[in-house]
Amino acid sequence: MNPGRLGIYGGTFNPIHTGHLIIAQEIYEQCKLDRLLFIPSARPPHKHHANISSPEHRYQMVELAIRDDARFEVSDLEIHRPGLSYTVETLTALHHLYGSSSLFFIIGADSLLEIDTWREPDQVFELATIVVVPRPGVDASKANVRWRDQILMVPSPEVDISSTDIRKRVEAGQQIQYLVPHQVEAYIRENGLYKSGGN
Repeated sequence: MNPGRLGIYGGTFNPIHTGHLIIAQEIYEQCKLDRLLFIPSARPPHKHHANISSPEHRYQMVELAIRDDARFEVSDLEIHRPGLSYTVETLTALHHLYGSSSLFFIIGADSLLEIDTWREPDQVFELATIVVVPRPGVDASKANVRWRDQILMVPSPEVDISSTDIRKRVEAGQQIQYLVPHQVEAYIRENGLYKSGGN
């Protein structure tokens, strides 16, 4: 099946939060997408030291967050692929799955500054249009000029919510209401995530 213009939103989503969903909506509308696919990463190469919940938990939280929005879907593509989650491999697999679809790969401005360290960055740019969204405190103009000329910078609200802060709040017993969808908040609580000894 060819979904036409397909947005790809990868990340750890540890957990997914309101900021992720606002960005997804802005990109969907501004890039005139036909569908947007969330892809939780199983073993992200740049975050292997982070305290990351199991891929299954993170997948379930994304599914809960978007289940009532027909524009969005979640994929377990990276979760079931062995080894680290490299963008170039994911985009190649999506081309095989969706044929002639136009892929729009969404990254934050902070990731743009790191893109020189990615595996086969030239191939990444050949496989998809790279859509960059602002990040609070990040100056995208500092990116390698080689990449700056090839990206699509899409303005969107700079929502200063971080998964790291949410995890810290849960650990400290503080409220995360409004920072994550209520279904995600309930899932975190019911599964004891982000507390000492949690998954």
